[in-house]
Amino acid sequence: MADRFLELLDLGPEARDLLRDTDVRGSRTFFVRSARPVAVLISYDEYLALGETIAAVNDTATLERIGRSSEAMRVGALLLPEDLLVE
Repeated sequence: MADRFLELLDLGPEARDLLRDTDVRGSRTFFVRSARPVAVLISYDEYLALGETIAAVNDTATLERIGRSSEAMRVGALLLPEDLLVE
């Protein structure tokens, strides 16, 4: 799978408006074919956040820290940030 890069100034005004809404307002645009979604346009910031979320979910140590903090919240315990970083 190859990444493609397009210069915004090479696009027409309608496409630039669509991208501006995505960047500034955080709107998502779904591209459909026969009423079925085939692609989604999201902001670059949202793309990066999704990548970080996927990396965190795939990291066992991070998931264990999340579990410890969730359990502590459930029982009303107070944890310091340093407590969560201990392996």
